Amino acid sequence: IIDAGLNKCAEDMSSQIMSGDLDLKSMFVKTDVHPQKADESGIDWVVFADTLNFSFWMQESEPQYLVTYRGTTYNGYLALCAAINKSLDSGVELTKPEFFKSISEERLNELLMGDGGVPIPLLADRVKCLHEVGTVLCDKYGGKFTNLMAQCDNSAVKLLQMVLDNFTCFRDVSEFKGKTVSIHKRAQILVADLWCLFEGTGQGSFSDIHSLTMFADYRVPQSLQHYGVFQYDNELLEFLMKDVVMPNGHKYEVEIRGCSIHAVELLTAKIRKILDDKKCDAVVNSILVDQYLWGYRRKHAEEMKKFPFHKVRSIYY
Repeated sequence: IIDAGLNKCAEDMSSQIMSGDLDLKSMFVKTDVHPQKADESGIDWVVFADTLNFSFWMQESEPQYLVTYRGTTYNGYLALCAAINKSLDSGVELTKPEFFKSISEERLNELLMGDGGVPIPLLADRVKCLHEVGTVLCDKYGGKFTNLMAQCDNSAVKLLQMVLDNFTCFRDVSEFKGKTVSIHKRAQILVADLWCLFEGTGQGSFSDIHSLTMFADYRVPQSLQHYGVFQYDNELLEFLMKDVVMPNGHKYEVEIRGCSIHAVELLTAKIRKILDDKKCDAVVNSILVDQYLWGYRRKHAEEMKKFPFHKVRSIYY
């Protein structure tokens, strides 16, 4: 983690915030493929999407997972969102726990199928995740995530722990040099997406939302390399350039994800300091910084191709 790169990124983001070009709250803007209303169906949508919010990357030589919805073609996570909406528009209650707790692999494949007949990656794992989440919600919470949320006392940290306690498929934990490292990307993004859905009000008014970290994935590290925040040594670069698919829990994977979390915490602190010195009271937290960096990678997708990313097939991100 290079301090000069941290300063460059923090100064860039801070200047955009102060000029009005960047409103960090808009990083969680509801796009055309996200639910617009903070109601039970919106909550169902978020829970379903984040249960499946993992591993969308494809090798460049492979057909890509794309979904065209209402005239726009989406890739990656947004392709999943588009596929969900296509199913809902056709009258299928895909996001209802009562429906997806027993959905077959064949049916899910049909409903999430990409353009040109390209299936979503890790289909069998997605079915298992849906079965677990749907069954727990139906057996313990009357088939409604809102009933689980009602017990979290408007605490992001408590809701995060409840998600981890109830759903094993959200427990994103690895071992690194003899220590247990808890990253919990999907569990944290579920809480953050609910905060976004409610725009920080009502059931989503989590006063401790700043306690969450960034969502350690395989895309944000590309933005961190682009800004010069990350510098990979020759050993790591040579390994990544081989385009090897690593097993989940590989030391390189855990190190990159852990450093991503630390780097974003450092960035967030630097941005807050700059804005405080300039008497700017904009809301800044690691979630919003993460969303900026994730969006930055998508905006500069072609340019980012020169920065290798670690490839892991995993249900955790």
